Amino acid sequence: RAARFRCCAQPPSPEQQETPAPLPSPPELPSSLWGVSTSAWTAGVAGLGLLETGYLSYLKLTGSEAFCPVAGGGCGDVLDSDYSVVFGIPLPLVGMVTYGVVTALSLQENGEELLPGLDDLDIRLTLLLLATSLATASAYFLFILNTKFVGTSCLYCLSSAFISFTLFFIRLKELLQDIGLARIQKFVGLQLAVAVIVALALTNSYSSATTQLKG
Repeated sequence: RAARFRCCAQPPSPEQQETPAPLPSPPELPSSLWGVSTSAWTAGVAGLGLLETGYLSYLKLTGSEAFCPVAGGGCGDVLDSDYSVVFGIPLPLVGMVTYGVVTALSLQENGEELLPGLDDLDIRLTLLLLATSLATASAYFLFILNTKFVGTSCLYCLSSAFISFTLFFIRLKELLQDIGLARIQKFVGLQLAVAVIVALALTNSYSSATTQLKG
C-alpha cells in the first residue's frame, strides 16, 4: 500500500501531461450607437425611407394629389415637376427600391438570412456605397429645391434628405469604428467616385429633359 502511495505521488511523465485547451476568444462586438447596433439603426432608418418613398411612389403612379401638412407648402409642385423623374423613371420609385435594398442588407447584417451568398464585408461595402449615393442625391436635390423652387417648401423632400444623411453618418460611424481612420483612405476614394457618378448622372438626366422641353 505504501509503494502504491509513493507511485501515485510521483509527478506525471511528459507523455501523461495534458496541454490545457486554449481559451475561446471573446466574440467580436458589433458596432453600436447609443447601445443599439448600427445594423439595427440602418434597418430602422431605411424602413422609414421605404415607407415615405412607397407613399410618394403611389401618388406618382396613380396621379393622386400629395397631402402637404405645411400650410402654404408646394409639395405637389415639386412632386409633379420635371425633376421628379430620372431617365423616365419616377424618382420616388428609385428611392423606394434603394431603401428596400438597404433595409434587406441591414437585416442580413443583423443576422437574418435574407440574401444568401453575401459575406459581411460585401454587405458593409454595399451599404456604405448605397448610403453615399442617397446622401449625394439628397444634396443635389436640396440644391435644386433652393435654386429652382425658391420660396417653395416640400416637407417630403426635407424628410427624405434627413433620412439619407442619417443613413450616411450611421454607416460612416460604423466604418470608422471597425476599420479606423488610418485605413479608411481607400474607402474615401471609392465614396468620392460614387458621389461623382451619381451627380453626373442626375445632371445628364435633367439637362436632357431641359433640351427636350426647349425643343
